[in-house]
Amino acid sequence: MGKQLFLFLVFAASWSTIGAQDVKLGTIKVVVDGIKEVKGKLYVALEKNAQDFDSGALHEAKYRGLNIEVKASKGEVEFQEVPYGTYAIKTFHDANGDGKLNSNFIGVPNEDYGFSNNVRGTMGPAKYQEASFVFDSAEKVLTITVK
Repeated sequence: MGKQLFLFLVFAASWSTIGAQDVKLGTIKVVVDGIKEVKGKLYVALEKNAQDFDSGALHEAKYRGLNIEVKASKGEVEFQEVPYGTYAIKTFHDANGDGKLNSNFIGVPNEDYGFSNNVRGTMGPAKYQEASFVFDSAEKVLTITVK
């Protein structure tokens, strides 16, 4: 009985190690250009499914989010150790630094925003299906122009 238990534990440990080695990770570098005013913060959200991407405000990342101080007309962030898969990015320039995307009385944003693949939504934000991309390399660089 002791030998069988030992062999089972060795097999289970090697199986879990094999499964862990199958997960490939890389870095997604996002360059955001088109920033008109050098002030405020840049918010960048990486989402891994349509439900998370299509819901919630631009400043509320469900999967991973980064924000940086705006110091130039371009900003750059890196999402490291990202598992290979399909993702979409949404970003906005919070020029007034209040932590949210401001809009006018009918809901049109007053601050610049953008999405991966540089898609624009019709009567609202872009959808995950349009903004999604496949991440399957050690590093991927995406440029998003905010408008």
